[in-house]
Parts: sequence; C-alpha cells; structure tokens
Amino acid sequence: MMSDLNLGNSLFQGYNDQNGLMICGYEWGWSKADEAAYEAGELHQPETETEHTFANRARHYGEQAKKWRYDNAVKKWFELWGHPLDENDLGGAFEKSIVLTNWAATQGNHIDNKNKFIQPEHIENFLYHIEKLRPKVILFMGSRLTDYLNHRDVLPRFKQIVGEQTAPLKVEQKASDGTRFKVRFQSFERCEVVCLPHPSASRGLSDKYIALFEPEMNRILSDFKTERGFK
Repeated sequence: MMSDLNLGNSLFQGYNDQNGLMICGYEWGWSKADEAAYEAGELHQPETETEHTFANRARHYGEQAKKWRYDNAVKKWFELWGHPLDENDLGGAFEKSIVLTNWAATQGNHIDNKNKFIQPEHIENFLYHIEKLRPKVILFMGSRLTDYLNHRDVLPRFKQIVGEQTAPLKVEQKASDGTRFKVRFQSFERCEVVCLPHPSASRGLSDKYIALFEPEMNRILSDFKTERGFK
C-alpha cells in the first residue's frame, strides 16, 4: 500500500512513486510560531487532498505554504545548484519526481535527543519508505542523518534495498569566510545519498556557502534527470 506512507506531497505514478528524488529530514516540523497559529485557529488544514508537488505545496495547503522556511530554503538551494523548481501548478516531470518525507513520523520543534532517531520505530519508518519508494537520490536535510543511515541497525538493511556501497562516505567542506558546514556524500548501486545541513535550523548557514557545492550537486541532479529521461 502507498496510502500509508508519511509524505509531504502527492505521489505521481511513474515519477516519484518509484526511482524518484527523496528529500528527507528528521521529523515533521512544529515551530513555536506554528503552535501559536494553531491555537489562534490560523493554520489551514485542508479536509480533502489537492494534488501538489513539493515545489508547490500551496496547491493543497494554501498561501500559508509559501511562507514555510524549510521549503523555501530547499527550493532556493535547487536554484543555486542550477536546477530551479517550477512552482506553477504541478510543474514538469522533475517536480513530480520529488517526494518529501522524514526519517521519523513524529512532529517536533527541536532535536534534543540524538538517540531518538535510532529507536526501532523510527528506523522502521525510514526503511519502510525506502522499500516502497526506492529513491534514486536521497537528500538528507540534517547533519546527523548519515550517522543514522550508517548505524549498524540500519545500513545492512538499507543495502539490501539499494545495493552495495560503491563510494564510501565522504565529507566535504568548502573554503569560506563564514561557518564551514560539512556536506556528506555516499553512493550505492542504486542510490546516491547527500547529507546537507538543516535548511532552517543551522545557525550561520548562508546561501552563498550552499552555492559552493554547485559542481557536486549539479552533477548528481543532472545524472538523475538523464537517467530518468527528464530535460
């Protein structure tokens, strides 16, 4: 079944239901501002689903979605890497190939327990989504997520789905006047993994620094498009 997946956008058959590009964070966000808006009755939760891509979640959630920091940061990063997302209607094949999810199905506003995400229920949630969706590219949004991926209780099972490792975990930093965040790359037979800083919770993270990774990210995204037959 696909209806039990924990996703932040619609599934499109032949695009992101298999072999897509997965954007994966820790858990669903719930900021103090979200909590206040909810208590004030200002958060809009549609009763019925309208098909929507990650690039245009406003199709389903309304104008409030255009203010979401996490989404806006990630969309800006795609632009900096030379692959801007079409936010009009449902966009094109590339936009439909993207699926938004999280390692855990829980909701929180801060990551205060690094061991939380290697609890069995959260490992099972992640691996269930990998098994069902079999992504070609995973963009982890949060520096600890490759630690969880390479945990002894996760990596062997992950490799059963995506194949053996073809390039070991590599940590890259760029020369910068600001904070030099680490970006991690790891390759498997049927999946490329990139672990980036958290888009909305990494203090000192700048678009200028993220743009320095354009050569690596452009290659990964271009290869993905070529393999999937997207322009």
